[in-house]
Amino acid sequence: MTFQWRNLVQFPKPVICVSACLNGQNVRYNGQTVNDDFVSLLLKYCKPFNVCPEVSIGLGVPRNRILVYYANNQFRLFQPATQKDVTDLMQQFATSFLSTLQGVDGFILKAKSPSCGVSGTKIYKDTMGSIFHSKGKGLFATEVINKFGYLPIEDEGRLRDEDIRENFLIRIFTLARFREMLSNNVSIQKLIQFHQENKYIMMTYNQRKLSQLGRIVAGYKKGAFEKTLNDYKTVFYTAFTRKPSQKQHVNTILHIFGYFSDKLNSNEKKHFLHLLDQYREHKISRIVIIELLRNWAHRFNDTYLLSQQYLDPYPEELAVR
Repeated sequence: MTFQWRNLVQFPKPVICVSACLNGQNVRYNGQTVNDDFVSLLLKYCKPFNVCPEVSIGLGVPRNRILVYYANNQFRLFQPATQKDVTDLMQQFATSFLSTLQGVDGFILKAKSPSCGVSGTKIYKDTMGSIFHSKGKGLFATEVINKFGYLPIEDEGRLRDEDIRENFLIRIFTLARFREMLSNNVSIQKLIQFHQENKYIMMTYNQRKLSQLGRIVAGYKKGAFEKTLNDYKTVFYTAFTRKPSQKQHVNTILHIFGYFSDKLNSNEKKHFLHLLDQYREHKISRIVIIELLRNWAHRFNDTYLLSQQYLDPYPEELAVR
């Protein structure tokens, strides 16, 4: 069920730092690239910024494998074939690269990589990789998380999970809207509009932070916009660090439904509640309910709800169904 009015929505292009091998570059250890249908589709709607830590520290393509091992309370990066420890090179590159990275909305890194793995990277007890220790993060990914932990950071493997994927999409497009607002002659009026239009997204993620942001906007005093904006930014970037539960989404959906409850007939209400039960039981995707709410918002010409980004968080071509 797709409605033509969605084509009128203009979405910003999130700036995504992506492992180069996921974006068509033949930089893997074996000289190949990685084909991932969803990542390829998503990057068409983004501004990708490629990175390959291994190539950047001079390991070349193709190259002998490197691995992470744990010894003396440290995670180290080692190349068994050359007996070369490249930990310091990787950490120096990560520090230099990340210190110059600005205006990024999220990261998509290569799953299980000794440099870029967000999770699932094999860690060994020895430099030859013969004794398994545990699974964890790659060294570059660890530095990314340490510096940009408030941003969405995923790998292509985790993005195959529907909930993780949608959470990532909502976050990167919300952050991109915020970044665009900041770069386009931002004013108190634009900040208030942004806050209003993203109310239900922020309510879903963190009601306490939403209230805090509301107080910051309401407390604006003439001549003190810079302080208001800085206070807002500080809280805003911490509001999306936890993936919302199904219960939190249901709460938001019921809030929006409240705008229509006195305008719908009994059969329409029953149908909505039936769909909500199906969503709770994981029988349908939330997008089915969102499209119904969006339909009602147009039917009743509710301009406030039509402005809510929760009903149009990202391009429909990327929707999880």
